[in-house]
Amino acid sequence: MTAADRAGATVFTSGEHCPMCAAAHAWVGLGRIAYVSSSEQLTAWLAELGVPPSSPVRALPIRDVAPGLTVQGPVPELDEQVRELHRRFRN
Repeated sequence: MTAADRAGATVFTSGEHCPMCAAAHAWVGLGRIAYVSSSEQLTAWLAELGVPPSSPVRALPIRDVAPGLTVQGPVPELDEQVRELHRRFRN
């Protein structure tokens, strides 16, 4: 992709980027990112399910890692559906 194509691209994802992916997203000049569930939500849901933290890296919001990115998310209308998917996967 050209720099202009990357800047005009939108990345859609179910979960918020981890810090490494957020940094890569910014470094390569990708455009907007839209996600359904935040890292904060996922962390809370897994704690509710008794899943111990497994990441050696603290979950940071995309805006904290790459403040210049256009970010849309989370999507409140889908919170319960995604939470239920995690619950079903873990049980």
